[in-house]
Amino acid sequence: MSPSSLSAFGAAGPMVGYLYQVRTALLWAIRRSRVGDFTVSIETLDDVTFEVSGQPDAVLQTKHSLNVMANLTDLSPEVWKTLRIWLVGLASGEIPPETARFLIATAGAPAGSACACLGIEGRGRNVPDAAKRLKHAATTSTNDELKDAFAAYLALDEAERESMLARVYVIPSQPDAAAIEAQLQSELYHVSLHHQALSVQMLEGWWFKRVLHELVHPDGGIPRAEIDAQITEIQESLKPHSLPIDGDLDELMVALEQLPEFANRPFYKQVELVGGSQLRIRNAITSYLQAFRQRSAWTRDDLLFDADLQKYDQRLRTEWELQFAQACDELGAGPSEEAMAQAGRAILKWAEDAHVPIRSGVSVPWVCRGSLHMLAEDLRLGWHPDFQTRLQAIFGAPGQSSAA
Repeated sequence: MSPSSLSAFGAAGPMVGYLYQVRTALLWAIRRSRVGDFTVSIETLDDVTFEVSGQPDAVLQTKHSLNVMANLTDLSPEVWKTLRIWLVGLASGEIPPETARFLIATAGAPAGSACACLGIEGRGRNVPDAAKRLKHAATTSTNDELKDAFAAYLALDEAERESMLARVYVIPSQPDAAAIEAQLQSELYHVSLHHQALSVQMLEGWWFKRVLHELVHPDGGIPRAEIDAQITEIQESLKPHSLPIDGDLDELMVALEQLPEFANRPFYKQVELVGGSQLRIRNAITSYLQAFRQRSAWTRDDLLFDADLQKYDQRLRTEWELQFAQACDELGAGPSEEAMAQAGRAILKWAEDAHVPIRSGVSVPWVCRGSLHMLAEDLRLGWHPDFQTRLQAIFGAPGQSSAA
């Protein structure tokens, strides 16, 4: 998604800037996880803060520009507002002097500018020259909006300015909020060679929720171990013997008041035919929706194909045929309505308890249970011994599975 397409959602600048901030935090967290332990937080001391042993080790200011020609000049508001934040933090003691301070921006740093002199260690890094350029900018500018930042900087003597800037690093010309996804994919190459985009999508889905929770309920940041555990979980779910499970689907539960919305569906009638309670009907609807949506997601992400699902459904139907035949044989000739309903409830119970995994590493029970209800929706199987005749009388023809 490009910045221009993101702007269609409303206030493009702030929204894209926040997306960039959160994605940058994730990218840096993945990279830092290779070298040591940390806890990362957002909107605490700075846009992004990395703590080690309870102390700020690095703080990040992220600056996203929708203008592809933007540059970080010596008078750029982005530069001076960032310096102002850090000077205040240093003065208050919230940011220790030894903490590394990074300005990460999509804008470029013109050759010879202070920002160009504050790049990552190398031949171009020249802290004294950067200090002089910023002093010149602060003493000559007439920008009233930045006068407080200028004053705070000029209040330091020359040695103090150089000492402050010695722990400042500017990283310009970074990929924008959309293009940063390619960097995330590169960092997660080891998770899945064939599903890198999906790996990022799954990790970011967790990450954005986790960041939101931490912002609303601060609890000291997000530890490296939690991020590593999530990446490992994603990696395991994308192995050939497994499939990823959508956490939101796993927590889905249909409310009792929603039952009438499904009352005319074949799989609903199937449970009703055998005298299933409202709670069993609700569980049937929940399992159906979970399986339908999860199977759709797997095929959409090319993790499963129609042939895989057809093979799985045939396995389920074969298992059902065995249970159905046994129940019908036990009924004998001319069974009563109550006897048939009781036999149907027994078959339904088998479907509710059945564990026929779609892959060996998929353990959630609702994939199997919900897939059986999907087959019941198509009248390819049922619970009542006379389900076909009775449901065809209701619907006039074999049911067709509907989008959930």
